[in-house]
Amino acid sequence: MKFSTKVKTLLYSMEVSHGIRRALMATLGIIYFLSFGFNIVSITTLFAVSTIIMTFFEFPTGAIADYDSRKKSMMISYFLMSLAFFGLFIFKNFWFLAGSWILGDIAWTFFSGCSSAWSIDALRIGKQKSKIVSLISKSYIFEKGGHIIGGLAGLILISINFSFIWLFVSISQMFMFFVVWKYMEERNFKPEKVQCNYLKKSLIKAKESFSFILHKKNRELRVLMLGDFVGILAQSAFFVGMPLLFVQILGLNPESLSGIITIIAGITILSPLIAEKIANTKGIKYSLVLFVFLESLFVFGFSLSNSVIFAIILLALLNITLEILSVVGDSAYHHEFDSKIRASLGSISNVIWAIGNAISVFLAGLSVYFFGVVPTLIICGILVLVEALIYLFGLKNKD
Repeated sequence: MKFSTKVKTLLYSMEVSHGIRRALMATLGIIYFLSFGFNIVSITTLFAVSTIIMTFFEFPTGAIADYDSRKKSMMISYFLMSLAFFGLFIFKNFWFLAGSWILGDIAWTFFSGCSSAWSIDALRIGKQKSKIVSLISKSYIFEKGGHIIGGLAGLILISINFSFIWLFVSISQMFMFFVVWKYMEERNFKPEKVQCNYLKKSLIKAKESFSFILHKKNRELRVLMLGDFVGILAQSAFFVGMPLLFVQILGLNPESLSGIITIIAGITILSPLIAEKIANTKGIKYSLVLFVFLESLFVFGFSLSNSVIFAIILLALLNITLEILSVVGDSAYHHEFDSKIRASLGSISNVIWAIGNAISVFLAGLSVYFFGVVPTLIICGILVLVEALIYLFGLKNKD
């Protein structure tokens, strides 16, 4: 097998595994905690605190990837994730469940930005925009395949026992631990020999990364990060309200919701190819502005849905839009990144996501508690409009 084929096959396999995990966490995490009778504010506060804790691990783990070994970093991630989801499977006490959830978020910091950094550098395509877009778009297709597998697993396993979905995720993560251990090669990557501990190494990489972001020639990267932060505020709150609208307002049960996610994942599986074509023909700014505006329309429509069918259609359209934006946004980031600090810059992106997610999830819990699901979702639509305006007035017209 050619090295490039091996790299892509392994990358796409990892995306399938993360698609399985993300599909079940995003859709059913809150519903699972609510099934124990825990308060919505307690749950969203836990999710917010967990995300904040995650940010403290981003740079030390990014330093491991940039200084030492991206393979080692990903193996640690998969091993800890397997333990975390096994904890969600066996525990029923809130604090043990909370510890497992937090461990899962910490585990992700060893992976964030790492797989993209490894594959892009291994394939030597760091400054080739079209090839980056192609690689990332196909990665999202395979991640969406993981969503389908996760949704089907949820549909079957929840009807037996709700907690079995976390055992399924735990096993899938441990399987990928052994796959990465056996098959990953780190060509075109030279570990940096610095005689200091990982905390000091992480501070060095953090300084290099922030200097890079603040440099006057990298204004585009700053605009992307600002728009991304506002978008994260909107999306994180939306995915708090979305399952609640289906279950509490429209009356669906959790396994039916898992089935809906499977259908939507199937409908949207080729969305990244649309993103690849649009990004390569129309450019980054046009793609971001157009699809963020469309996202706002679909969020407003979903917020006001009074039928399951209408809500499913709008959620499918919204997911197509979000998949396109994910591919375009990630491609834009990696085109602006420097190879020597690619994983650390990816960690900064994840810190931005983590802070925005923590703020948004906590406030969304309060908003749902005091004002209700629908007003919370409408606020999400307003934030998406703000994101679109940031890209419209902040980005230059360039490919």
